[in-house]
Amino acid sequence: MLGQLLDGRYQVLQILGGGGFGQTYIAQDTHRPGFPKCVVKHLKPVTRSPEFIETARRLFTSEAETLEQLGNHDQIPRLLAYFEDNQEFFLVQEFIEGHTLKAELSPNQLWTEDKVIQLLQQMLGILQFIHSHNVIHRDIKPDNIIRRQKDGKLVLIDFGAVKQVQTQLLTVPGRTGATIIIGTPGYMSTEQGQGKPRPNSDIYSLGIIGIQSLTGLHPINFEEDPDTGEIFWQHQANVSSELASVLSKMVLHHFKQRYQSAAEVLQVLNHLDTKVEAQSLQPASFTQPPQASLSQQNLIGYPPASILSAENYSRLETILLEFVGPVASRLLRQVAASALNCEELINQLALNLRGNQQIDFKKKTMFLLEKPTQLQQLTVKSEINSNNLPSQESQVISDSFVHQCERELADLIGPIAKFLVQKAVKSSGQISRAEFVQLLASQIPEPQKALQFQQRLLS
Repeated sequence: MLGQLLDGRYQVLQILGGGGFGQTYIAQDTHRPGFPKCVVKHLKPVTRSPEFIETARRLFTSEAETLEQLGNHDQIPRLLAYFEDNQEFFLVQEFIEGHTLKAELSPNQLWTEDKVIQLLQQMLGILQFIHSHNVIHRDIKPDNIIRRQKDGKLVLIDFGAVKQVQTQLLTVPGRTGATIIIGTPGYMSTEQGQGKPRPNSDIYSLGIIGIQSLTGLHPINFEEDPDTGEIFWQHQANVSSELASVLSKMVLHHFKQRYQSAAEVLQVLNHLDTKVEAQSLQPASFTQPPQASLSQQNLIGYPPASILSAENYSRLETILLEFVGPVASRLLRQVAASALNCEELINQLALNLRGNQQIDFKKKTMFLLEKPTQLQQLTVKSEINSNNLPSQESQVISDSFVHQCERELADLIGPIAKFLVQKAVKSSGQISRAEFVQLLASQIPEPQKALQFQQRLLS
């Protein structure tokens, strides 16, 4: 094929690869000034029967129309032409000058969190676009992501149009044979491996790349929980609990438990990115040791010192040591820096453990969830006084106040509020209104809403 002129216009310069059904070439367009390079994909039908050729023609035209629509995105190669020659089919696409992401992924060059977030945001924007056109890429991997030389942007290539047509041709009515599974081992989700890809199968593959960039490990070397199929990776990366949580949800074994859309992941990441920027302005809040000063804490968003007493912090670290070994101290410090309450802290730590270990770990740390720590209570009292709020110490928790708490909490978290309030009444004993409100606020997952709840009831 080298040197051959396709459609009287595209001269083949290099064969990139291919198999029995088709090949891919780099060619030059001899009809344009400067003979710019382009990529040509070539489909060779497996039989010359009229029925088969007609099916191939219909499917190939449909794929070309899809690629024409997708080419309107700046980070997807444009479709330049498609044509048929001697009952063989050709697609011509824009050539992207640059290098693949594979060249940037090395065990010796671990990525920073900022760089990983940028990767995810760019790629999720592309996925959101293609999924809106009812297209699933099905082969997201470093080889198919090019960092464009002229502007450094990431470009998603190889939409597998030829492979998709081949797959459909092998399963047309009246023909038998196994379906070709499109995808790459290590980057491919379970449902995609079964021939049933979904849009969040692409999200899974992208999450795998994110984990690879943080750990320096190729996906085939990831540890996997034999019971659940979940990937066990966080102990091998220096990563914040927030980003780890996002990536872990992207690669959950069952597609129903993952993020359901690229837009959903983008929303979480954009919030995380904003939070990281805010934290970078106040680095001290991330470096507080367990004995941090109470003056630097607030009613929500506690650093490690206010989630746990120094004694309980030490006990938790000892327990964690049994499960993860020497990395326990660093892991606890990372997760505690962003956890809002004890329950979240324990759940985030458990994500780093295998299935059975998670259950054992939660049993051993149950004592931390029984009641608010003394230090939490002191912090609430201190903050109330420092904000010149009226003291609630001497005020009795009346039935009317309990009902008020139920109403305010229900506005924020729904019907479960009544159950949580009644549970708090039974287990809290003799505590002040402020302590009671803070105990309920710890059940609200969103910091802003937790603060709003406290302000309504204590102002």
